[in-house]
Amino acid sequence: MGTLRQIELFNDTPFVLENGETIGPIEVGFETYGELSLAKDNCILLEHALTGTAHAAKHFDEDVAGWWDDFIGAGKTIDPADYFIVCTNVFGGCSGTTGPSSVDPRTGAEYRLHFPGFTIKDIIKVQKALLDALGVKHVVSVIGGSMGGMQATQWAIDYPEITGSVINLASPLAASPEAIGYNLIMRMAILNDPDFNGGDYIGQPEGGLATARMVGMMTYRTSELFSKRFERFTVADSSPGAFSKEHFQVESYLQYQGDSFVERFDANSYLYLTKAIDLFDVTVVGADDKPLFTGIRIPYLLVGVTSDQLFRIHDLRRDYELLKEWDVPVTYYEVDSDYGHDAFLVEVEKFHPLISTFLTQHSRIESKK
Repeated sequence: MGTLRQIELFNDTPFVLENGETIGPIEVGFETYGELSLAKDNCILLEHALTGTAHAAKHFDEDVAGWWDDFIGAGKTIDPADYFIVCTNVFGGCSGTTGPSSVDPRTGAEYRLHFPGFTIKDIIKVQKALLDALGVKHVVSVIGGSMGGMQATQWAIDYPEITGSVINLASPLAASPEAIGYNLIMRMAILNDPDFNGGDYIGQPEGGLATARMVGMMTYRTSELFSKRFERFTVADSSPGAFSKEHFQVESYLQYQGDSFVERFDANSYLYLTKAIDLFDVTVVGADDKPLFTGIRIPYLLVGVTSDQLFRIHDLRRDYELLKEWDVPVTYYEVDSDYGHDAFLVEVEKFHPLISTFLTQHSRIESKK
């Protein structure tokens, strides 16, 4: 099954969001690897990062590469021979699941900025409905990095009764003011693009969206990596309107990242998803007068990257101490990498033993196929 699968949910009863608004039906795009066991208890749920998709890995040799190919496959960390692996495109996204670019059945027009505001909690509530529709009774582990780690954490709080463990890679218990600031700058680049047109753009607000992606790339990688890869190397620039005859290679790299991103991602989805990241905060006090994360009572793996320039290592160290203080069954590791926040997508060899060992110790399959 090398193509995206889709299922329509919330046909009869609308989906109620955390803010009280409703929407429905919801189309969910997802991909699966392996087979669900007879006991329906061998599922692993993969959570993608901000601009990811449901396509986590190849389904066959000629298939397009996925965002975690090095982790998923025969003999790899997450083997489809053992697990039923599910990866969904998130609610509010633009790669198969209902989002701002989807058609509102009530009006016949795209939602655009009429799409309801949503949270990470809403995203995983849609995923839970999908797993219910697929017949999954037990999730061995929920695994995600960056925004995916936030989703994994929310799963540990909301659905511990069906979840064996969670693995959070490079994601805090709450977005820091610095990270929120970066997201604001990226959103403002989009909102101030003259082609944005209040969200009712034709095509894309290309300049703003590309700029947002370039800002993002500066937080995903590190100054050390940029220095090693580009130094101050230049190339000739003879393009019309060029105000210099020289162009730095790092400029070419960032412009390429921005231009290619415009071709695959919707600007309105970017606005909504970055806001959902900003709003994520499980350190707030709940109805029981305790921080929400204290409800985590299943094995929890937290992995930080020492050079992360988006979600700083000192924030993850603080989170680890908080988790320990409240008796959350947490295991913590730090990874050294020049790749910064993107390390979990690039340097697989540094994450493989951590994830593999954790799965072996804490996420046993109760019955094989």
